[in-house]
Parts: sequence; C-alpha cells; structure tokens
Amino acid sequence: MITSRHRSVVVRLLLSPLLLLVAAPLGAQEAAPAPGSPAVAQVISPEAQAVLDRMTAFLKSQKTFSIDSQSTRDEVVAFGYKLQNNEHATLTAQLTNKLRVEVSGDDRERTFIYDGATLTMYSPDDEAYTQIKAPDTIGKLVDRLLGAGIEMPMIDMLYQIHQGSLTEAVRGGVLVGDSNIDGTDCDHLAFRQGNIDWQLWVAQGDKPVPRRLLVTTRYEVGDPQYQVTMRWNLNPKVDASTFAFTPPKGANKIPFSDPNALIDAAP
Repeated sequence: MITSRHRSVVVRLLLSPLLLLVAAPLGAQEAAPAPGSPAVAQVISPEAQAVLDRMTAFLKSQKTFSIDSQSTRDEVVAFGYKLQNNEHATLTAQLTNKLRVEVSGDDRERTFIYDGATLTMYSPDDEAYTQIKAPDTIGKLVDRLLGAGIEMPMIDMLYQIHQGSLTEAVRGGVLVGDSNIDGTDCDHLAFRQGNIDWQLWVAQGDKPVPRRLLVTTRYEVGDPQYQVTMRWNLNPKVDASTFAFTPPKGANKIPFSDPNALIDAAP
C-alpha cells in the first residue's frame, strides 16, 4: 500500500512533463466536431508539406539517435505575470523499444528509462523511484501515457512524425522562409491548430531533423509559450547499460498501486 507521502512522490514522477520529453503539448488535439457540424478545412501549402514529408521520411529511417535539448516554458501566475521555467534534457532512443530520458531544470530532476518491458521513473530530489510494466514499443508506451493525461511534448512530436499524424488537427500551415538555428540553415514553418499556434524549424540539406519547436497557446492570459531547441546525434554510442536502471545507493523503491496500469490502458 502506498502511503500519502509515497503517492505524492509517484504523482510528481508521473505527471512531471518530460521536456521532451517535456507545457502546452504539441500533441494537444482539437476537440472533435459535434455530429453534424461542418469539418474544419485543412490548408497546408505545398512548400510546407514538402518540408514535413522530407523530415518524416528521414526520421523514419533512423533507428538509433540521441537529442540534447534546452526548453523554456511560460508559467502564468497572479495578475497575468509570466515566469519562464528552463529545462535541459537528453533523450536516447533505440527503435522500436528502448528509451532513456534525463531531465534537469528549474522544477526538478528526473530520469525515465524504458527497456521494452518496464518503465522506470526516478526522482533524485525525492531519492525515490517506481517501476511499472510497459507495452512492447515506444509508440504504444506514448499512447498509454497520453491516454493517462501525461504530456511529453518532444516525445509527442517525434511519435506523431513517425505515425504521420503531426498535422492531423492543423487548420493551416505555410513555409515562412529560411532561418538559422545554432549555425544550421533551416526551413521555418508555421501552423495554426485550434487554440494553438506552433512553429517548426527543420534543418536543410541531407539530414532534415527538427531543430526548434515553438508552441503558443492562444486565448489564455499572456499567450504562454513552450519552446525547445534540439541538437541531434544520429550515431550515438549506445550499450546495454544505457537502457538499464541501477538504483542509486539510498534510493527507495515505491510500489505502484496498479502494476498493470499502462498495459490495461490500451484502447
């Protein structure tokens, strides 16, 4: 049985947004139209769609990669005053069923490790970790976590790219022009989606990876934003220990109330 203190720790471990991994999620979908209501037309310029298609095809061809990211998130407090929270994360993925994410920032530190069968969530601040049975692919894992209301914007974005659903709820999108992110020439894209505007910078050339994502939530006080800048390593050094968890000395294991929660949450 989880004590009230342990339950609080587990909730923080689970609900701390990953990054990336990780705010207003890019994956936030517009509510489905009511029966009988007209569908919203989707207009994405051919130039913007071509950049997305190029990026999607390239990322689908990558089996192992790592991302070093720096993100900022606006927090709107009393009287509409905005505070900016900063976060650094590293993500290493080996498709289709290995993932490691380490996050540190103004809020807290946390580590997520998925080995194809178990998801481990560790909070150094609490000297505690929990483990839960997980589905057998990253895609299924993200589905289950999103179904539980756990948002991971960078992971959400990468997953949607692989699934081809990145623009599913988009009302319009254009190629803004050329831009430069940390010395890399990029195509700058802009999209509108319900109450969300988002922009994406995709590297030009033969490695069209997303380099920056900016999400603006409209119709909320202060129009809060989430931004993440990504540096990619398409040939990282990965071994078995990358996706294995060894509890640090003194760390307490917290039993999860429902060890099959992610398995049984399948749609």
